[in-house]
Amino acid sequence: MSPTNGNGHDPANGNAPPAEVAAAERFARTIVFTIEVCEEGGVALSPAQKVALIEAALLEFDGLGAELSSLAGLSALLRSFHLDDRVN
Repeated sequence: MSPTNGNGHDPANGNAPPAEVAAAERFARTIVFTIEVCEEGGVALSPAQKVALIEAALLEFDGLGAELSSLAGLSALLRSFHLDDRVN
């Protein structure tokens, strides 16, 4: 049995939504880039600092999908109110 993320999707089997996969890829590249910039700038991070950076980033990223979905739902609701105003 392969692990799933909190949304029941199994990225290893390719059943995650494309937007979620794209966001995760960008997120991962950002973390790697951040660590590389620190190292190239002469500020090498210890393993504990790398873990702390990744944990902080994951906590910030967690819930992004739900937030975007909520915003999309709110946008649709506001559009429906605007359309209702035109009809009445």
